[in-house]
Amino acid sequence: MKTTFLFLMALAALFLACSTDQDLCPENACEPHGRCVVVNSQAQCNCEPPYEACEELTCCYTGRQMGEPCAEDEDCPLGFCLDYFFNEKYCTSTCESHDECIDHAVAESREMCCVEVETGARMCLKIAEGHTCGDGTGSCGDSCTGSLSSACAPGHPCLRRSDSDPMAICSSPCATDADCAVCEWSEDPEVSISCIPISGGEKYCLINDAEDSPDNTPCTTSRDCPENKTCSIVGIHTVCINVGALPPGSACNDEDDPNNLSYEERCRGLYCFNDMCSEVCVEDADCPEGMICRVLSFSNTDDEIYVCMGDKSCYGPAGCPEGESCQPILLGRELAGWCNKNEGWDPVGSSCDEDNDTCEVFCIDTLCTEWCSLNEDCPEDMRCGTIDFCLTEPCDVPENTAPATVCIGN
Repeated sequence: MKTTFLFLMALAALFLACSTDQDLCPENACEPHGRCVVVNSQAQCNCEPPYEACEELTCCYTGRQMGEPCAEDEDCPLGFCLDYFFNEKYCTSTCESHDECIDHAVAESREMCCVEVETGARMCLKIAEGHTCGDGTGSCGDSCTGSLSSACAPGHPCLRRSDSDPMAICSSPCATDADCAVCEWSEDPEVSISCIPISGGEKYCLINDAEDSPDNTPCTTSRDCPENKTCSIVGIHTVCINVGALPPGSACNDEDDPNNLSYEERCRGLYCFNDMCSEVCVEDADCPEGMICRVLSFSNTDDEIYVCMGDKSCYGPAGCPEGESCQPILLGRELAGWCNKNEGWDPVGSSCDEDNDTCEVFCIDTLCTEWCSLNEDCPEDMRCGTIDFCLTEPCDVPENTAPATVCIGN
């Protein structure tokens, strides 16, 4: 009898415990990103990363959301960090419809649209303030002002000077002007569209006549421009423009911009090189303090325009701040030393593999190296020597190389 009584008491206690757990963890508590558990008679949520337990038995997202600024993919647990246009980085993800794209950035009034960027690949992209998502059907020459890439069909990227550029068009890659013969600007069919190189050297069909620009005074330097305008690049022309509030020589940051414009619109002359607002120049004397006049080259074309760049020239490792190295860079037709951020973690002199490079700068003949001018710039067992630096494949063609002074093995 006593054994039966104890068994019944244990069964009752187990029943009461289960009932208590069910009462403390109501149906659907902590879902869909966690489950409800009872610890010390208290219900709590066990949530999956990047969610954490919060009030009322729910799991709250703790990472950066779509549209919020980011520096790397790890900042965006539910998607990835996109460096979309003029270095504006924000979290985004793949999508199937516009409804999935919501901009969560603080005080952000721009919408996001689901855009097909490649065949079968769609992602959420921001458009200009005050505009709505396009229909994604625009072909070469159709306006994409404001709606940006959401207005254009796949393979026809929206090319523009800024998000609100009135001359923004859906474009097409090209090799010659003949490839752009089918392009017609939807705003004015009489405007000429030609095959023009963009930054990086690739060619696209663009409106090319400076007379069609809202600011069309031709110039050689900003001295040719009216007050508060800057000599800058529009297509293949140099004309006077006034886009943002920051004059040439200013740091391209929003702290100094009274209008809080997007990155590509902060500089009066539109362009930012080496973190400083730029302008067209002829010689160093045309540039603000801390900048130098260097040619902006386009591959596959003879077009060259000189612009002011933040001076990051160096002659060896001692000329660069911590975290940067003196690296070869093509300035015009010649190589020179230029301070750039370290790319890897192995210092100069470390052994390396060309196919798996972890050097701070780059790997040559199984050794990590960088730009130099004296033997003293290099570690022990290395010296400063001249090599034929490969600019483009194939490297055995003399025209594809240029001399560079770097640290090499003795």
